[in-house]
Amino acid sequence: MITLHHAIKIVAPRHEVYKALTDTKQMAAWHAGIVEGEIAPGKVLTLRPKKETHFSWRTEILEADVRIVQTSLLESDSHAGKTLTFALSDLNDGRTLVELSHGEWIPDDVHLPFCNTYWGEVLFQLKSYVEKV
Repeated sequence: MITLHHAIKIVAPRHEVYKALTDTKQMAAWHAGIVEGEIAPGKVLTLRPKKETHFSWRTEILEADVRIVQTSLLESDSHAGKTLTFALSDLNDGRTLVELSHGEWIPDDVHLPFCNTYWGEVLFQLKSYVEKV
């Protein structure tokens, strides 16, 4: 199995980054497409970046300002059951480090390289949004 790893540094306090990742109204402002559902333990969030593409994630763990862990329930392009984790930490210069891991990919999944590229784009959208707020 393969796990994707991404990270980005954002000029904002951890709490602001966490809110942008967990408040669906804020997420709709920076994430491509439609955002539906709720981000709370046991609840389901569905992202529809394009008409034909959708992902549903169940939130497993929310540690305020620290960590978000979700499990995919449904993916239009790949197998479900993968784990997505966002970890937030403070950097010495006042920025927030966002580390993302998206794991349990089957090595020959044809959508793996596309998802890898997409996560980079998503993190830059998050950064742009939070740094403008």
